[in-house]
Amino acid sequence: MNREEIWNQARRYGDLDFGDVFILPQYSEIESRSMVDTSVQLGKLQIGIPCLSANMDTVSGAEMCRAMYGAGGIGALHRFMTIENNVTEYRSVVESGLCECFVSIGVNEDSKARAEALYEAGARYFIIDIAHGHSLMMRRMTMWLRGACPDVYIISGNVATPEGVRDLGRWGADAVKIGVGPGSVCLTKNVTGVTCPQFSAILNCSQKTYSGKLPLLIADGGLVEIGDIAKSLGAGAHMVMSGKMFAGCKEAPGERIGDKKVFRGMASRDAMLTIRSADKLPTAEGLSTLIDATDVSASTVLEQIHGGLKSSFSYSNSRTIAEFHTNVEFGVRLNKI
Repeated sequence: MNREEIWNQARRYGDLDFGDVFILPQYSEIESRSMVDTSVQLGKLQIGIPCLSANMDTVSGAEMCRAMYGAGGIGALHRFMTIENNVTEYRSVVESGLCECFVSIGVNEDSKARAEALYEAGARYFIIDIAHGHSLMMRRMTMWLRGACPDVYIISGNVATPEGVRDLGRWGADAVKIGVGPGSVCLTKNVTGVTCPQFSAILNCSQKTYSGKLPLLIADGGLVEIGDIAKSLGAGAHMVMSGKMFAGCKEAPGERIGDKKVFRGMASRDAMLTIRSADKLPTAEGLSTLIDATDVSASTVLEQIHGGLKSSFSYSNSRTIAEFHTNVEFGVRLNKI
């Protein structure tokens, strides 16, 4: 089944997650993985490996961003720090060499001051990042940033519906993050009952349902193995964002406890306490946990991802992400039929 066929299948049998589908092998004329190009264009940046390290305080600090960009991916600095420290962190990335990274803002008034300070420091790649991106607050902030800084590249999110993608694109986003509730340290689905299985969310959001340019899609969360990245791209994403895949790396800033590292959702109680007092905390929609501290470099993780994607593309006779979108064929596991 191609993307349109599996979309119809998903509507018939219910929503699908990564474990419910598989990529079928096809006749291929790809003679070598060197013939495959997995790059994606983000404004003026060409990213060789379509991976973005998550803007979480236990994943992406300056060291992670430098490592990601140096290895062909890109990092996203988190915003859970003072504006002054945020500017210092950004400068430590870009002034260390020919590096670039995304910076993050929220949707409150403080976020405007943060955006202005980071823009003044040279930042041109922004993520406007809240749990429920299809909202009035997101509309106001995306339109404000697009008007105040017209030359920036904007990722907005998160959403899980075609309507969300359509509206964020109309408000000024160049790219949209897809994913509500799939992350391993996200409790939104447990606390609120709101979620959408990630494969179906990507698949649905990639269906063009309005006249206009479809923003670039970034699948955010729910990735367990490299094959899930290939499935995300096959479903219609152009790149992925992951926290867990990079949280154990030696460049991740998470606190080390023995042979473990702290990995936490940004809506967890521990993370919220870094910016709010305990008596003003909303119900936590994230958790804090420990994962293995691998001491592996992010560059090694990206190398493995790159190799897996090249192989997956070759199984579908695809040289580029655009060809993969067209050529990929999926099967659905019998227990979903």
